Amino acid sequence: MRLTTLRITSTRTTAARVDRNRLVLLPFPDIGTLVTTGEAWQDRAAAPGEVLTRTHAPADTGPLTTRLVTFTQVHVNYATRAKELNTPQPPAPRLLTTPVDRIVGDRETIRLAPAPDIHWGVELGVVIGRETSNVPVTKALRSIAGYTVVNTVAVPGRPSVVVIGPQLVTPDELPPGARGLTLTSTLDGHPRQKANTSDLLFDVATLVARTSTRTTLMPGDLITTGTPAATGTGRLHDGSRLTAAIRGIGELRNTITH
Repeated sequence: MRLTTLRITSTRTTAARVDRNRLVLLPFPDIGTLVTTGEAWQDRAAAPGEVLTRTHAPADTGPLTTRLVTFTQVHVNYATRAKELNTPQPPAPRLLTTPVDRIVGDRETIRLAPAPDIHWGVELGVVIGRETSNVPVTKALRSIAGYTVVNTVAVPGRPSVVVIGPQLVTPDELPPGARGLTLTSTLDGHPRQKANTSDLLFDVATLVARTSTRTTLMPGDLITTGTPAATGTGRLHDGSRLTAAIRGIGELRNTITH
């Protein structure tokens, strides 16, 4: 199943199921709210609803969720990223609880104050679908609602802008643990990053299991699996265009404004 959040007006969004060339509207303001309705959330996501064809659907998608109770990032999870930072490959995941300034969706403008050091980069996002605590690695994938694309835009020492979307793809639509997916990012149309989720130092099951020993994960929580080498650093000018994409999930396109 593929799910998205449509932006109906500047102040109103709605959850929707993507059925090939049509969208089925669901009675929830966003996908995050849908996932938090309980373990039967997939039945609610599969329910009938008003149908829009792609030609009559809104062009913009909102963020999959408007609220993150827990947002966990992995600091270094690709060998190329460790080499880029001139640091040894970690023996265990280093998990960061990231403060969030705001959450935005595909095609939304990101307003940032000018800064000399802005970090951003494509990451595989893992959305939790059930309450999870101290889960073993062998059972960790059962806790996942789905996968999405994430681009975290941050100035060191400040809360981050988190871009999430454009779809939540349930695990049955992808290889186990979302392995074998190509990640890319561009800046103003120029390639910046390319990697594959098979290159992760710590796979999705390991990250969910490790995170669940630190905190009880709840439906709608987000874990990101780390960004590859060549992450964007430096000044983003007014009008900079960022893209972050994962094959099989989708592409985020955002413009920076000061």
